[in-house]
Amino acid sequence: MAGRERFIPQRIGQLTTDLCGLPWPEDHDGAEQFRSFSRLTSALYHYEFHDREQVVTEAWERVGDDPGAASLVAAELTGLLDGANYTPVTMAELDYALANESLIQVRLEVDLDDYDELLIYRRGSQRDTVEIPKWMGLRSEEKAITVYERVVVYTRIKPQSWFDERNINLAKRNLVPDHVSLKQFQNVPRADIEMLLPATRVRFRLVDSLLIGAPAVASGVAVLATKLLPTLGLMFLLVGAWLGLRDEQPEINQAALVILFGGVLTLGGFVFRQWTKLKNRRLDYLKTLTENLYFRTLAAGPSVFHTLLSSAEQQEVAEVLLAYRFLLAAPDGLTEAELDVEVETWLRDAGHGDIDFEVADAVAKLHRLEVTKAHPTMRALPLPESLALLDRRWDDLFRHQPT
Repeated sequence: MAGRERFIPQRIGQLTTDLCGLPWPEDHDGAEQFRSFSRLTSALYHYEFHDREQVVTEAWERVGDDPGAASLVAAELTGLLDGANYTPVTMAELDYALANESLIQVRLEVDLDDYDELLIYRRGSQRDTVEIPKWMGLRSEEKAITVYERVVVYTRIKPQSWFDERNINLAKRNLVPDHVSLKQFQNVPRADIEMLLPATRVRFRLVDSLLIGAPAVASGVAVLATKLLPTLGLMFLLVGAWLGLRDEQPEINQAALVILFGGVLTLGGFVFRQWTKLKNRRLDYLKTLTENLYFRTLAAGPSVFHTLLSSAEQQEVAEVLLAYRFLLAAPDGLTEAELDVEVETWLRDAGHGDIDFEVADAVAKLHRLEVTKAHPTMRALPLPESLALLDRRWDDLFRHQPT
């Protein structure tokens, strides 16, 4: 079972409105001043994240050829995922996905050794009830599953030399050496995480082998009994004569040739039909996998950074607003632990669930913005003073220093 989520599921505009609705002292223009505080804080973080976006998107263009750019991309990606309150998918969760049957009724196989780098992060989880078809759709059963609202997958395939040393056929595994992939998905069942990896392969389940094999055997017996017996009898006579087991040589006339030719055509047609059935079933499974990936894919490549930057910016600002607002509401100040309890209780009472508020991170942001004082307990600076500090900080960003 997934632990507590750190993600704050509310946009800045609505969060600001909700926090402004909390009680203020009489004759205090706190709500309007807090809106200004929210706008200034958002602007400052947007400026910071804009610079980060320029750096990481330029590095992404060189990620396949420049080791330095690849390191920067990986470092920036993990930083953004952490800032956006994503949680790393553990090996235990990945092993669970590999060990359990996929919900899309397809057996998937992936070799984790193919990857030089593998990062999987998730955010937001919920319990859903789905109907799983059984017995070729004749019946179904309900099953409670864990669904991740957002999943980000970053992979780098190992170099060509690694596969050459092990005589691995890259075409069969659908791999491109040194290829870098970055994708974001939505609403992914926990048991289906492995289908998001770029080198995932479709394999037949036991039930598929039975569904294909049993009719093939029955058809083979019928073809043998009705159409191939004359051909087989003639072939046995020819082989026996060739091996010297019979003195009498069978007569090879037009009728015998027709029997042989007809048997070969019958056998060839039977084999071709079974091979076509096998191929079509595999194509059906690939189609199912492709459709699932298509409808779950949100972004790929640089666009993932755009969404992560926006999400991380929102989360950073939300943490600042929550921490500052509840410190404002405590004239005598709060300890870090007390602030954590106040914020988490409000989030829970407001219907946002049991969120693990990152109080230490939020307090560090407030200190960086210089809108708190920490003696003897942690207090927020008054709104007018905080607004003046933030306004000065914003002006300094664009102040031109003459040479």
